[in-house]
Amino acid sequence: MFDDPRDLNRDLSGRDPYRQTLSDGSGWGAPIALLAVVILIGALIAFAPSGNQQTASNGPAATRTTPAPSPAPMAPPRTTAPSQ
Repeated sequence: MFDDPRDLNRDLSGRDPYRQTLSDGSGWGAPIALLAVVILIGALIAFAPSGNQQTASNGPAATRTTPAPSPAPMAPPRTTAPSQ
């Protein structure tokens, strides 16, 4: 391996092989994750419900002054005697 810490012939030159920086190729994963967390928390704070918002509520049912119309009675079906 190129940066094998077990290699006895490696060049130490004061560099810690276990510590990586962006120039060592560790990438932008950690800064982008930190930025995503900051944006997420900011959005939660910005779009949090405020104290003056109105919500839906169930009020009492409306009272009727006249009775509800009843459906018309159904006529029984016509029956005929079987013919032979």
